[in-house]
Amino acid sequence: MGEPSPVVVLIGRRPPHEVLLLAVSIPLGLGMLTRAPAPASVIALMPAWVVVAWATALMLSGIVGVASAVWTGDILRALWAELGALLLGAGVFATYTAAVFVSAGMRAWFSGGFMGAWAVANLIRCAQIRREVRRLTAGARLP
Repeated sequence: MGEPSPVVVLIGRRPPHEVLLLAVSIPLGLGMLTRAPAPASVIALMPAWVVVAWATALMLSGIVGVASAVWTGDILRALWAELGALLLGAGVFATYTAAVFVSAGMRAWFSGGFMGAWAVANLIRCAQIRREVRRLTAGARLP
């Protein structure tokens, strides 16, 4: 038996919608933290500490996610950072989705549906990252 063939990893750019949504999370979270005018939505019904926690998580998810998208170093670190950012974002969006449906019922179909889909998309990407990391650390080839 010969030596195993080397692993070749071709890394493309992150999908533009993912990077844009992560990037917009930064000013949205920062605006909420710095007391920008509160939206007339479910956020107005939340206790202040919940809004601060939600905004902080949103902003951190964006910062770490954008940093992972432009990272030029170790690919495993970039993938783990992206995974963390997307998990954090999924938690934020799932919490918001639950809150709007609890407070507004089916009248929240648009914002709740959009945020819920964003949370699910984050979780799907997290599963993809886990598969990529397993293959990279096991020395298997990426398809």
